[in-house]
Amino acid sequence: MVMKDSLEQERNMFMTEDNRLEDTYNRHVDTVYRVCFSIMGNKQDAEDAVQSVFLKYVESNRKFVEIEHEKAWLIVTAKNTCFDLHRKWWRKKVVEFDLNSIGWQGTDAFQYSQLEEGLKRLPSKSRLILYLHYYEGYKQVEIAEMLKVNINTIKTRIRNAKKRLKLEIGDDYLE
Repeated sequence: MVMKDSLEQERNMFMTEDNRLEDTYNRHVDTVYRVCFSIMGNKQDAEDAVQSVFLKYVESNRKFVEIEHEKAWLIVTAKNTCFDLHRKWWRKKVVEFDLNSIGWQGTDAFQYSQLEEGLKRLPSKSRLILYLHYYEGYKQVEIAEMLKVNINTIKTRIRNAKKRLKLEIGDDYLE
């Protein structure tokens, strides 16, 4: 009887762990995918990176006190994983950057396509920062801490990206 209770407790512990991992995945997969997509530029590589991020999460056995800490860890891990994949010698060139697949919504089709084309031309680090700031709602200080970059670098990258988009798209669109 004691052995049966012990096995039951172990099974419940694993089920709880599986549920925790499943909940974490369901809660953050969209954000991690969007971060990966904004860096990788195409669906297939972004999906590979997302898989790697969650595998690292499972292997790390991390437990977070707050969901926001968990989310920040996953975003930083996603960024690092994507940059690592970019460094791989076998990495192919980014071909397509389809904003529709990550859910960017906005204005009429003409302006939207101009914005999409302008974002495609930005460096991946700038796209990531714009995504985190404008889409995920992180403050510049939070982004700097997450990416382990100086706050002034974040401000400069946002300012330069906005200037570049403003030149390509037009002044009134980004106001």
